Amino acid sequence: MNYVFDRIHVISKLLQARKKIILLTDFDGTLTDIRDRPDLAVLSEDARQILLKIARDKSFFLGIITGRSLRQIKKLVNIPGILYAANHGIELEGPGIHFRSSEAKKARCNLWNVYMRLFTSLRHIEGVYLEDKGYTVSLHYRLVKKKNDVEFIMKTAAMIMKPYLDKKLLSLNTGKMVYEILPPVKWSKATTIQWLLTNYFPLNVGGDTLLIYLGDDNADIEVFNALKDKELTIFVGSPSATTTADYFVHSPEEVRAFLEYLYKQKGANNDGSTDEIEGTI
Repeated sequence: MNYVFDRIHVISKLLQARKKIILLTDFDGTLTDIRDRPDLAVLSEDARQILLKIARDKSFFLGIITGRSLRQIKKLVNIPGILYAANHGIELEGPGIHFRSSEAKKARCNLWNVYMRLFTSLRHIEGVYLEDKGYTVSLHYRLVKKKNDVEFIMKTAAMIMKPYLDKKLLSLNTGKMVYEILPPVKWSKATTIQWLLTNYFPLNVGGDTLLIYLGDDNADIEVFNALKDKELTIFVGSPSATTTADYFVHSPEEVRAFLEYLYKQKGANNDGSTDEIEGTI
């Protein structure tokens, strides 16, 4: 995997060969730093301004693909007229689309039961943060300091989830210091993007349109695998053998620098000049 800013001229040639860009990006850990609590994550004004420029430019189609709820992500990003794929694609809203998974709705009662059991069992542990996102539940333990407490959380979550998993009433994913409890639907960031490519995007992806995807977590790695050797994928963080993205950047600050470069190259009012860009902010 190559560092984006070491291969910027290669990327520039790829951009020059396409007329349109579909830009899809994760939020937490990609557009913003990972925070101790998800409610502390805030999109910087600089990042929001470049996203606004991209959203308003006819050369781009912008989408945010996230594990957050639709209500949360719309409030955090606050840019109208773009695609929001929330709760890993269970909720979709954007130009010409408004979707909620019917299967996910059926799982709401089971999700609430799990939420309450986790809350009752873990509320005495300092640092646990339980998040009800409507169609999914997140159990965060980033702030839990004691190793014994972390082990207790894992054992308790496994015990509570086992009957739901055995009967395929719910599913379970892991992320960065978080458990994601989801409806039993074959729906993820990767399957969402595949569906969008087939059924939604009006642009000729692979022809005159390039899809660019940026992300940092396990759910994003599934996207990288699905898009491998097809489009342009960028991992945010330290590269590892499990990451199949084409390129990487170190941080959300470098994501913003790349987005600035991308807009300069492909924005309708820009000349596409290939000025040098610094990778370190």
